[in-house]
Amino acid sequence: MLASILRAGGRRVGLFTSPHLMDFRERIRVDDTLIPAETMATLIEEIQPIIEVMRETPDGPPTFFEAIALIAFLWFAREHPDLVVLETGMGGRLDATNVVEPLAVGITTIAFDHTVELGDTLAAIAGEKAGIIKPGRPAVSAPQVPEAADVIARVAAEQASPLIRVGEEICIEPRTVHSSVGQRFTVIGRRGRYADLACPLLGAHQQINAAAAIGLAECLAEQDEPITPAAIRAGIANVAWPGRMQVLAERPLLILDGAHDPASVEALLAALDHHFPGRRRRFIVGFGRDKDWQAMLRQLAPHAGELILTASCNPRAVSPDVLAEEAIPLNIRLSIFAELPAALDDTLTHAESDELVCVTGSLYMVGEALRWWGGR
Repeated sequence: MLASILRAGGRRVGLFTSPHLMDFRERIRVDDTLIPAETMATLIEEIQPIIEVMRETPDGPPTFFEAIALIAFLWFAREHPDLVVLETGMGGRLDATNVVEPLAVGITTIAFDHTVELGDTLAAIAGEKAGIIKPGRPAVSAPQVPEAADVIARVAAEQASPLIRVGEEICIEPRTVHSSVGQRFTVIGRRGRYADLACPLLGAHQQINAAAAIGLAECLAEQDEPITPAAIRAGIANVAWPGRMQVLAERPLLILDGAHDPASVEALLAALDHHFPGRRRRFIVGFGRDKDWQAMLRQLAPHAGELILTASCNPRAVSPDVLAEEAIPLNIRLSIFAELPAALDDTLTHAESDELVCVTGSLYMVGEALRWWGGR
């Protein structure tokens, strides 16, 4: 969302995100242009000697993510965008992106994810996330549970970093106007009131994301970036974020959402209740072994008329048969498919026109569903 706002303000913006959905190059782009394939190949060759030297050191070679971050930094340095928006890969304190000196930082709502690497309490995870806060640089935080909020506030105070919190310094006025193609709400920032914003992304969590993006945009405006209320309004209205409550078809209603942990599944269910109440639901699900997939199955089951169990092509995907062993005691109608395309074909063939079919559990599932949709 922030990148969309900056582009609407006339800035040329580099964007580094992960993971990708359909094309690996989605991770590295300037405005709407993905890094060219030939440039990617050239940069991989260019960094290979560095990787080989590192391979002989006690720390070993860079991780996959670190290598991709290096490629992104090299390309941005040569493309000279006006601004760059970087998304951390995991945590923050030790993340490959945390080598920069940012103009401002943002922390989204903290939940249990990557607990092996980041810690098994929200306070510990918050400590890792707050590692991106830099001395004197403003930090914008989405709403947090108290133990995470306390850690972020402490780190911001230690770094003399102005802390702007959604729900405190930035407020949201939700509206009941919504449809399958978007919603409207008002954000009250520190520099103005942005009334009746149109946003194509569904769910209350996207209102929070928009408020955080506006908070960051206001921080940049205070540093003489030419960001106007009109740019904020246009940026929110034109944001594109595939795979997040994305509606592909209306009859039956086909939705893709990359929820992949219990907190994001909770947000998905709340959004479905709000935007599409009363519809019978069929969930096509597949999860990664490194996620809390048992908890997500238990969350989805009470809200489903049917669970369709499958797997993405990712090697970390849980086998559908293993999913079935966990799901059988949930007393829910089950179908099992070895591959997602077969699950989609069968489910959409048998779903009634007024039903809701939702593909979720993994961004890899969403990416494969998008490829399936494009090949129909």
